[in-house]
Amino acid sequence: MTRKSLPKYVYRDRGYVRFIRRARGISVMMHEEVGSPEFWDHHNRLLRGKPAPKPVKRNFEALIKSYFQSDAYKKLKPRTKSDYRRYMSHIREIWGDKDPAKIETHHIYELHRANADHWRQANYLVQVMVVLMNHARLIGFTRKEHGNPAKGIPLFKQQSDGWEPWPDDVRDEFEGLATPRARLVYELCLGTGQRIGDILKMEWAHVANDGFDLTQGKTNKPLWIPLTDRLSDYLQGLERREGRLVTDSNGQPVSYRTIAQEMRAIKARMKHADAARYKTHGLRKNATIELYLAGCDDEMVKSVTGHSGVEMLKKYGGQVRQRELASRAQEARNRLAREKNEP
Repeated sequence: MTRKSLPKYVYRDRGYVRFIRRARGISVMMHEEVGSPEFWDHHNRLLRGKPAPKPVKRNFEALIKSYFQSDAYKKLKPRTKSDYRRYMSHIREIWGDKDPAKIETHHIYELHRANADHWRQANYLVQVMVVLMNHARLIGFTRKEHGNPAKGIPLFKQQSDGWEPWPDDVRDEFEGLATPRARLVYELCLGTGQRIGDILKMEWAHVANDGFDLTQGKTNKPLWIPLTDRLSDYLQGLERREGRLVTDSNGQPVSYRTIAQEMRAIKARMKHADAARYKTHGLRKNATIELYLAGCDDEMVKSVTGHSGVEMLKKYGGQVRQRELASRAQEARNRLAREKNEP
C-alpha cells in the first residue's frame, strides 16, 4: 500500500502508521498490518471516535470469567456448575491478579497441601485447576509446550471407606419414627441404589413395567432399574399422582436441603447414640452391599447403581465385595477338586 493509498487520517510514522485527526484531538499509533482485517476494524473504530478495545489482562480473574462463558461450562450439570463456581471463587480470591502462565506445578502443590485438613476439598481444588489451566491454553493464556501444571499432583487418599452403610438397628429405629415423606426417600434410596439428587427427580411416569426409567443427573447415564419386591410393595400402598414421587403437601418438588433437614430431625429423636452419623447417601452403600451379598458381580451391581467404574465400587462394596468374590473363587476351586476326586 503506497502513501497515496493510505486511508484518510492515516500517516506513516516510524515503521508503523498513525491515525491523526487533529480536529478531534486524536493521535493513535496503529500497529496492525495495513490492509489487514484487524487494521480496518481499528480504523473504523477510530473514525467513529471509539478507542480500540483494551487487551484482556492475562490473570485468573479474566481466565475464570472466560471459562464461565465457555461452552464447556455451559454444558455442565447444575450441581457441577455450583461446585465449580465455589472453588473457582476461592482461586480468584488468592490468585485473581496472577498471570496463569507464571503458575507452576509447585504453586498448585502448595495450594493442595495448604488445604490438607479438608482432603476432599483439597483434591477438588486440584481438579478444578486442571480444568482452568486447560482452558488457559485454549484461549492463549499459556502455551502448549508448558503443559498443564495441575496434572500429576498426587491427591490425598480417602481417609475412610467413605459413606457408612446404615446398621440394622439404626434402620429399624428410623423406620419406626420416619415421616411418610422421609420413609419414601429411604425406601427409594434402598430399593434403587441411586443418589439423593436423582431420587428427588423421580416421577410416577418413570415407574413402568415393574421398573424405573431414569437418567442419572451426575453421569447423564440412562438406566432401567427393576423394582425390588420390597419397593414394589411399598409403592403400591401410596397414592399415585402426576409429577414427582417426593413432593411437599401441595404436590410440588422439594429441595435436597428440605429433605436433609427432615432426615436430620428424625435422627435427632432417635435413641441410637450414633444415629446422626449415618447420612442419606449411605443408603446407596447399603444397596450396593446387598447386591454383592446376593452374589452379584461388578457388572451386575453397576447396572443397578450406575457406578462408572470398579474403583468406586470398591469404596462402596468394601470388604463385603472382597469376601463375596473370594468365596465364589474358593468354591470354584472346591468344585474342581471334587470333580477330580469323583470315581
